[in-house]
Amino acid sequence: MTRPAAALVLLFIVALLAPVAPAAASDRDAADPAQPSSPAARPGARVVQSFDHARIAKVRKWPGRKITYYDDTLDPDAVKRAVRIWNTSGMKMRFKKISSKRTADLVLKNSKKVPSGCGTGVATLGYTGRRQAFVRILHGTDADGQSCAWPGQTLVLTHELGHVLGLQHDDSRCSVMNSYHVNGVAPGQCFTPDPADFDESPGRWWCGGLVKKDIKRAKRMYGGRVQVPVTPWCDIVPLLPATGPVTAVATGGSGAQVTLHRHPEPALPSWLVGSAAPPMYEVHLTPGACSATAGNELTIEKRYPWTAAPGTPELVLDGFFPAGVQCFTAWAIDALGRYAAAPSTTLVTVS
Repeated sequence: MTRPAAALVLLFIVALLAPVAPAAASDRDAADPAQPSSPAARPGARVVQSFDHARIAKVRKWPGRKITYYDDTLDPDAVKRAVRIWNTSGMKMRFKKISSKRTADLVLKNSKKVPSGCGTGVATLGYTGRRQAFVRILHGTDADGQSCAWPGQTLVLTHELGHVLGLQHDDSRCSVMNSYHVNGVAPGQCFTPDPADFDESPGRWWCGGLVKKDIKRAKRMYGGRVQVPVTPWCDIVPLLPATGPVTAVATGGSGAQVTLHRHPEPALPSWLVGSAAPPMYEVHLTPGACSATAGNELTIEKRYPWTAAPGTPELVLDGFFPAGVQCFTAWAIDALGRYAAAPSTTLVTVS
């Protein structure tokens, strides 16, 4: 019988400015040893981890058109997402969930035998013959750090299912089969070299999972057609859909008062709280028409953290302004530094 080539795990962590948070894990295999800590994302930090360390081996492709699997994990949503990513790629091989663990071609389970903890996995490589294939990941929750919350779990599972199909590591450019990921949200080569690009966009993850290169590699083995995901990046926390209502009242003598109602912000998962800043608002003044654009320093009158509670009003401006029709445009800014999808505007005649 041919022994399957296993994707063995080796942790490599480079943490810049990031403290290490302890990893709390749940596992169904009590014989597994406790694991070392796992990194958590922090503002301005990149935590780089290997997915696993797969040895180069001759790969056999799976026969037929489906690989049956049994989900024995505590992370069913991440498994569903990862399976959906591959099943909608256009290749002529599908993962099909079944209810029999004994007869499944592939079993996915949680295990503490993943030496490096959150953000890594173990998988067999390619077709395993009569021996059951497997994927193992460490179970995690939001409290375990970004690499072990659901985006990281989905990313790792998508990578490990690539190994099950027979794909080996490829670091030549962006690919789900890169040997490492950054903060559990994207394969390493899918980030640009400029750290500012990452720091300016916390709370986003590589939701498309695959790029054209990944699908073409699978297609060479199993046939099919390439269907590249339309949206490779998604917001983990939804954007504020709108800024709360804004009103302006002329008080005479070139004076005006502007009141803005704070729109409730979506709650952050616990592993993103460390990357959060106080939610803010930004108010612009333009004469005659509402032509301000978010972030334009030439028209900003005030940019300040909220003091009002969500759902309540706050007096944001009380002063003297040029005479005539003036537009006050306000944007809410969430804890991740993102502008609301739409501003609020009001016109007032200052006399």
